Amino acid sequence: MKKILSITFLFALFLSVQSFSQSSNYGITAGYNNFIISASVDGIPGSGSNGASGYYIGVYGDFELGNKFSLQPELQFGQVFNEGNSGEMLILPVMFKYYIVEKFNIEAGPVLDYMLDNEDEEISDFGLGLGFGGAFHINKKLSVTTRYSLGLTNRTPDVNFADFSGGDPAFINAGLNTKFDYFQVGLSYKF
Repeated sequence: MKKILSITFLFALFLSVQSFSQSSNYGITAGYNNFIISASVDGIPGSGSNGASGYYIGVYGDFELGNKFSLQPELQFGQVFNEGNSGEMLILPVMFKYYIVEKFNIEAGPVLDYMLDNEDEEISDFGLGLGFGGAFHINKKLSVTTRYSLGLTNRTPDVNFADFSGGDPAFINAGLNTKFDYFQVGLSYKF
């Protein structure tokens, strides 16, 4: 139910921003996608991480909200590969952009993601992150973009570390916290 409400809210936000924007542009984006899984255990210092590399491709809308501000929702398909395994996901960044100068902007906003091929019932398909990055506009149509999304939601909320520790009493109530981060570098083309 949370997934449906989140998607409905973002769609309503998209429609309302489009109706109030001073101008709107649409385009495509593609590039390198690095998927990072970070895990930590409650009460234990340190954490571990693992990554997978791949690509993303998507579409976006850019809605001008003022002289230096705009809103850019995107819908991306991403695929990553690691040691013969692959994963597919839908990524929905909604970036609020601020133009420092005409050719360079910084951005930040929520990033929703949904795993398309998850077969592990203990890992949540849906997640929320905080994205930030920037773009350099080579010309009026082509831009170089970079973005990092920091995972905010625990993707393994029902997993207890005691299940993996052989019943060690020191870990009896320790929860496993798993978060998904993304790093992207790519190009965007405005129609």
